[in-house]
Amino acid sequence: MEEDKKVSYISMFFGGIGTIFVLFAVVELYKIGGSTTGYFLAFFGFLLTVNYINYLEAKAGVSKKATWTRAILSIITVFIVLYFLDF
Repeated sequence: MEEDKKVSYISMFFGGIGTIFVLFAVVELYKIGGSTTGYFLAFFGFLLTVNYINYLEAKAGVSKKATWTRAILSIITVFIVLYFLDF
């Protein structure tokens, strides 16, 4: 059972990293293309994906503390990287 939790947390970590990469791609799409409509569609899709990942984590039995910790670390990482990208 302990091994299942480790695999679950590792998958949760990579899922968080993946969503951060998707968000960076959305930001780059906006910077390169300048299409506000495309940016909002991609960003809205990103938010829906994050919401679904949170739902799946709850169904898998991941604790709310771990979910919130991942979310907060993801937000901090996004703001730090976007700050250095001068966005």
